[in-house]
Amino acid sequence: MRLSKLFKTNGRVPFVNSLFAYTFFALGLGFTQTATAQIPPSVAKALAQQGISTANVSLIAQPLKSDVALVPIAAHQINKSMNPASVMKLVTSYAALSVLGPDYRWRTSAYLQGDLVGDVLIGNMAIKGGGDPKIVIEDLMEWLASWRRAGLREIRGDLVIDESLYAELGASMESFDGDPGQPYNVRPHPLMMNFKATKFVVTPQQQGGLTITLDPPLADIAIDNQITSVAGICRYRAAGLTISDAGPTTIRLAGRYSPSCGETSSFAAALDHRPFIFGLVKAAWLANGGEWKGGWRVGKAQGRDWSQWRSPRTLSDVVRDINKFSNNVMTRQLLMQTGYENFKQAAAAKVGTVANGRDMVRATLLARGLNFPELVIENGSGLSRIERVSVNSLVQLLSDASRSKLFEIFRDSMPVVGVDGTMRKRLTDKPIAGNAWIKTGSIEGVSSIAGYVLAKSGTLYAVSFIVNGAGALDSSPAQDQFLLWVFEQG
Repeated sequence: MRLSKLFKTNGRVPFVNSLFAYTFFALGLGFTQTATAQIPPSVAKALAQQGISTANVSLIAQPLKSDVALVPIAAHQINKSMNPASVMKLVTSYAALSVLGPDYRWRTSAYLQGDLVGDVLIGNMAIKGGGDPKIVIEDLMEWLASWRRAGLREIRGDLVIDESLYAELGASMESFDGDPGQPYNVRPHPLMMNFKATKFVVTPQQQGGLTITLDPPLADIAIDNQITSVAGICRYRAAGLTISDAGPTTIRLAGRYSPSCGETSSFAAALDHRPFIFGLVKAAWLANGGEWKGGWRVGKAQGRDWSQWRSPRTLSDVVRDINKFSNNVMTRQLLMQTGYENFKQAAAAKVGTVANGRDMVRATLLARGLNFPELVIENGSGLSRIERVSVNSLVQLLSDASRSKLFEIFRDSMPVVGVDGTMRKRLTDKPIAGNAWIKTGSIEGVSSIAGYVLAKSGTLYAVSFIVNGAGALDSSPAQDQFLLWVFEQG
């Protein structure tokens, strides 16, 4: 008799936390632990060594076989609502892939607002943001080069920034951890450029003093150099500098620097989106041999359709970047874009909002039979203190994905253990290396993993492990032991 019939679950078999049920399940799986000992011994030992209470831990490992009931081989507090940190990106990215499709591409459009006289535009250049989360400087240079090839050399007017695709934009930066200059704190914008980040390069001069250059450069942006040179051995590098806004178009660098370190650099996000966009676009235009006499303004992109930038990346490429490297702003953009593409208001223009994105994720999950009552979405990236999900819900999502046509795209978007992404340095010398696809997450007080393990038996497992509270950031050894145990015992 199928277990689904025994427990009358309409084809779904829940994890039943009782000694009888757990022992019954274990007989068919070679799993010998009792219901009161659901954490594998090697994992429990690693947690104890770090002083992490099992009360702060949720974990589950479930086989993915279409021909048998899905019964966990390890489970602990599987329905507890937990802060997942960046593992939440799996929820957002899977919903987006399901809704938009893996071949979805973004478009960014430029319009001439004025007369083109020879190679001179007497008027404004308007650009309508299409929500592309990854227009990097190389893309921008290529796009503007096409303007030059089309015969445009000089712009005598403003850059009109059309940001109407999204509503509720607000500030350009979060202050999540008290450091709004960090690139991971950048907030979404319909015309996101280069993640609103640049590299600040500090170079000592032979005659004394320090020069600061930006890569990529930003036109019409002033640098307020408040760096103090400290003689002696190399102690202070660019990474230790404070980089902040000193005005709408001024960036201040302050702190100590050791010239003996030579040239060093640090990435930072500075300025509001709008002056950053203009500075980047104008600098790229000048680098392409063009001229620009004007500033920037916010407005509607209307006029003569001049040029379109079609992203060279599909949604599957973007999801790979999101999950491999845990990119927060790209995930937040994706949540907004999902809301934009799938919600229309009567008698109102279609617009992307965070609320619409959240609703679309929930509706998409429900349409796939995934009801997660504990799910809390703030921005979909995991850079949040209020987002919540359970390890059981994550494994249900992973299980659903394993049966879908999106499986390989979704699985391959995750870091491969011991190979790439945020798992490239973990378990590199173990047989599991190359045989597990694991998304990681961490913020203060939270550490998490979720994904797939191909056990040495040949069985594929969906796994998740979350620690909240004291010692969470010290739980990587326990997570690794969990993955190894599933690989060996599964």
